[in-house]
Amino acid sequence: MTTPHTTAATIAEIISSVPAFVVSQMSRAYALANTPDQQQDILDAMPDFGVTPVQALTLYATMQTALASIGLAANLPAADLTIFQPQPDGSVLYVAPPSPEPEPTPEPTPDIEQ
Repeated sequence: MTTPHTTAATIAEIISSVPAFVVSQMSRAYALANTPDQQQDILDAMPDFGVTPVQALTLYATMQTALASIGLAANLPAADLTIFQPQPDGSVLYVAPPSPEPEPTPEPTPDIEQ
């Protein structure tokens, strides 16, 4: 027969392991969702596996916000709704971020003779 103390310790151990597991899975999902040149194909295939892209994006954003609120999402990027844009039909449109502008080359400054 287990004691309340042993049961409490087991529950504490289980609960304390949940955030690390969730963060690990979310990090993995984020990396996979950002596979170069496959983002839209991945989003479009999601319904084949029982989840709409909007559901996946909403769940990710909600969980990331919750984990951030308790200080456990330091390495977990927030959902970027400018890149992953939810659509009314439940799909998500991937819009590639613009390429960074090249740094302008500074004009040479003429030597000033005095």
